[in-house]
Amino acid sequence: MKDKLKQSIIAITSANLKRILYSQKVTQRDLAALTGISIPSINRYYLGNGAIPQSNLIKIAKALHVAPNELDPSYQPTKDFLSQLAEKSSDPDLKFRTEYLKQLIQNSNLSVQELADKLSLKPITVYKWLAGVNTPSKENTAKLADLFNVSVDSLTDTSKELELTPQQKKILTALPSNLTDQQTDLIISLIKSVLTNTN
Repeated sequence: MKDKLKQSIIAITSANLKRILYSQKVTQRDLAALTGISIPSINRYYLGNGAIPQSNLIKIAKALHVAPNELDPSYQPTKDFLSQLAEKSSDPDLKFRTEYLKQLIQNSNLSVQELADKLSLKPITVYKWLAGVNTPSKENTAKLADLFNVSVDSLTDTSKELELTPQQKKILTALPSNLTDQQTDLIISLIKSVLTNTN
């Protein structure tokens, strides 16, 4: 369990580093010059190929004018972050698409802290979702769907077979099978827009 959490934290740290560098228009080469850390090491952290040692994390955070925990969620004042993460409190009836949530967060350029603030939650709760330790409650899933302008069904795995009308089948057969989640949501938005404008 802790290995899975560690890998998730490395992935989150990598995504945070990419987002902050992009928003500040700082290149990996710039960051290496600002921190004195080698370019290959910066590249390794950027790609998520290993955890950032605490000494380098602090240098990077200072260079980018952010708190260390804005980069690496495991850098917390709490004594045992992984133990907190391992505490389960999810809804057993809800199957949640964690990877899709990660993609939505990355595409929105929101930090975990900002997302937690918008949902009136503690950041640790969101980190638990992203680590796959917990899943959001039905209420929080609805809030996430509203925030990212997607359907609740797109965030959860539903096992029910839907009865399709001939019109729905016609639309489905016209769509390619290799659509990304983002393309799917865009098509859904377009359909909703067309239906709204014709009513």
